[in-house]
Amino acid sequence: MRRHDLTRATLIVRLACMALLRGYGVGAETPQASSSRSPEAESSRITEGSKVTLQYVATVPGSTGIDYGNVSEFIQGRHEIFPALEQKVVGMKVGEEKKVELGPGEGFGPHDDRKKLNIPKTLLPFGTKAGDVLRNDVGELVTVAEVADTTAVLDYNHPLAGKPLVVRMKILKVENP
Repeated sequence: MRRHDLTRATLIVRLACMALLRGYGVGAETPQASSSRSPEAESSRITEGSKVTLQYVATVPGSTGIDYGNVSEFIQGRHEIFPALEQKVVGMKVGEEKKVELGPGEGFGPHDDRKKLNIPKTLLPFGTKAGDVLRNDVGELVTVAEVADTTAVLDYNHPLAGKPLVVRMKILKVENP
């Protein structure tokens, strides 16, 4: 894989992971261990309404070197993460780790060819090529699927639509209501 392809692919996976957890905790630092934690706080299990802090690494199977890790927070039961992940964390406690495999239907959904748009090439920034990820006028991400002499095809599917994901996660903190 060319270095440019790896960089572009890494950007796509990073954007996908931000969307995966709805941007929560982006840029957050890893929480520091505290010696003042009570034993009951350590054994709190995730239930409906728990505020959960987790560390995760998401990968696309078969994509060498493409992964993204972050620390994120969510409230269990508010559908702030994929439903399949939300189901898998129920009952987990601080320090537990889990690997979850998500099919395309459980992640960013199937790829939909109806989300493609043909436009005049002149509407693209100079030098744009197939595979570039751009923002449209309203801030949506769009992938340039094809560039021809006079036209281009923009793909409004999420860059990871139609792809499976493997998410490895570790529960860092659980605050129960």
